Amino acid sequence: MLASPFLKNFLYGLIILIASLAISGSFGLVIKESDAGNICPKILGIPACYIVLTCFTLALIGHLIPRTKGKWIYFFFIGIVTFIATMGTIGELTGMIKCPRTTGGTPMCFLSLAICLSLLVSKIALIRSTAKK
Repeated sequence: MLASPFLKNFLYGLIILIASLAISGSFGLVIKESDAGNICPKILGIPACYIVLTCFTLALIGHLIPRTKGKWIYFFFIGIVTFIATMGTIGELTGMIKCPRTTGGTPMCFLSLAICLSLLVSKIALIRSTAKK
């Protein structure tokens, strides 16, 4: 189904906006981690916020790359972040880990999971809107 150019452009820009906000938030957390240490849970000794920042950045780059190669880069790195955010959310809910909190007290792994799901849904909608049937 071919969608209107407005919808395609809207979805394309929405993904850039959401990914940019995710990168900005992750970067702030990385700065706090490098200053204070021991803020982010560790994955194989690496603070998860470092991995999340890297993956969000590479996913945005993948989104900006045209054609199929960019899609696979996007989904690969968003998949990694989604997995980390899902595990963080489960760990937070079960009390096994403690995710960093926003100033309002919301665990950031919850926000990261919501961002990942919105990026996945937006990209799938964009791909479907440009698919020829």
